[in-house]
Order: sequence, then C-alpha cells, then structure tokens
Amino acid sequence: MGIQFRDASAADVGELLAMMRELYEHDGVPFDEARSRSGSLELMNSPEQGRLWVMEVSGMVAGYCVLTYGFSIEYHGRHGFIDELFVREDFRGCGMGTAAVEHATAACREQGVKVILLEVAFENERAHALYSRLGFAEHGRRLMSRGI
Repeated sequence: MGIQFRDASAADVGELLAMMRELYEHDGVPFDEARSRSGSLELMNSPEQGRLWVMEVSGMVAGYCVLTYGFSIEYHGRHGFIDELFVREDFRGCGMGTAAVEHATAACREQGVKVILLEVAFENERAHALYSRLGFAEHGRRLMSRGI
C-alpha cells in the first residue's frame, strides 16, 4: 500500500473536521467544530508549532496526523507530541498507524527533537498495542488538563 503524506491546507479542512468528529466520538471527547477548525488553520499557518498531515492511499484520504512541539526540561528541550492520529476504518490494519508514527518521528529528527509523546484513551486497546510495539512506554503519571 503506497501511503503518501502531505501537509494539510485550508482546502482540506472540511474533510479533516469530519475525521476529527469521528475520532472524538470514538474516544468520547466533546467535539467543537469551530475550535477544531480554528486550531487546524492556525497550525497549518505556524509550522514552528507543528505539522498537520493528510494521509492518502491511491489518491483517497485515509487519515490524518497532527504533530505539535513543546518544551520540557525533563526531556532536555523541545519535544514532539502526536496530538491526533486517525485512520479511517477501511484503511486500518494496513500499517497506516505505524507509517504515521514513523513519519512524525522523521520530522522530529529533522528538527533535532529527541523525544515524542502521545496519549491514548484507556479503552483504545488497539492503539495502545500499536504504540507499545513501536517502543512507546507509559511513564507512570497521569496527563491532566484544565481550561483557562
């Protein structure tokens, strides 16, 4: 399967939002279309903050991947964070998730980033198994958030 990654553009927003809605519903996360649209466009226009890629197979959109950058003393500087990774159901089990993680890893290496973080819903055993196979490990802490 020939997987192509390309930077998302404003023309992709409608299709991205549909996939985001599906991902959020799957993970039981509230979906706010306006915020997702705004955040996607902001990231597309700010490559220093991260990347948003569309994944295609034979010209069909198969999923997307969002990589953002942060900074941590613990991780010795800048780190990557796979913020969202979604593969449409028809393309699951074909190596798309692995390809997306490897693509994000290569982008991080180009930026001098040494650590990649991600989060996965407790109920998403399939994704957890994939990330474990790819060398990700739980770090014994809880990711917490608070709106401001």
